[in-house]
Amino acid sequence: MPEAPRPAVWLGFAGLIPFAAGAVAVWALPQGWNDFAQFIQMAYAACILSFMGAVHWGLAMAGTGTGAHGDSFAGMTWQRAGGSVIPPLLGWIALVMAPLPGLILLIASFVGLFWADLHAIRLGQAPTWYLPLRKALTIGVVVFLGASAMRLVM
Repeated sequence: MPEAPRPAVWLGFAGLIPFAAGAVAVWALPQGWNDFAQFIQMAYAACILSFMGAVHWGLAMAGTGTGAHGDSFAGMTWQRAGGSVIPPLLGWIALVMAPLPGLILLIASFVGLFWADLHAIRLGQAPTWYLPLRKALTIGVVVFLGASAMRLVM
């Protein structure tokens, strides 16, 4: 990620801290408290999904990928705007589900969002430096959410 802006790298990886803390707490805390930690981790994941959807809304508003100078009207298509609201909806649905299916939905949502980001980058709708950062962060999120899910099946 040498080409990624430093603030994006530092803040992106700092954003993994609550995911990691949640996974540790789910395994280390006594019964009852670990359930609460699980909910907190899932709520944070839902917030981050919402944030990631908003990234696509912002890129569409800026007209990214619509020509040399961008055009906020041309960039705001039904596909781009609609796609940007799916992540927060999935996060919200995950929060009202039982923990294990909710975690599975969150993991699938982050993986799906990575593929949507990859598609946007290939279309020139997002900067190329975004891909390696998103890949690393998605792996981290999936590992930490997956560790929490493993506690529920063991």
